Amino acid sequence: MGSATGYECRSCGARFQVEEGGGFFFDLLHCDACGATWSIGHEELGDAHLGYVKGLGMPYAMARAENDARIQREYPGPVLSEAEYHAAVEARAGRCLCGGSFRYTAPARCPTCRSTVEQWTPTGEQMFYD
Repeated sequence: MGSATGYECRSCGARFQVEEGGGFFFDLLHCDACGATWSIGHEELGDAHLGYVKGLGMPYAMARAENDARIQREYPGPVLSEAEYHAAVEARAGRCLCGGSFRYTAPARCPTCRSTVEQWTPTGEQMFYD
């Protein structure tokens, strides 16, 4: 489950919302240079996501447990480790328009000054999403 949280940047005063974490049916990555987000549905990832789910030994998400159990029983392709899955998704994401790369480990950044969470104050606005 992902979340969207409102912040105010103490460095530049900008107010913005940060999305973090994917959902039951998609992954979310940040650009390692500018912090932009890139979201992709698991169906679009095809064999990469299926191979990752196959090797989990448990559901990817309880909301899709029945579907994940079917993948684990029936998917004929190879199992992917988390590292292999992340590498495949990051390769698929390609480059950001700023020239950076979309990564699972990249932090969110202020859209104005590119600072990170250490320089932000939460505004109290938060929502959780699939």
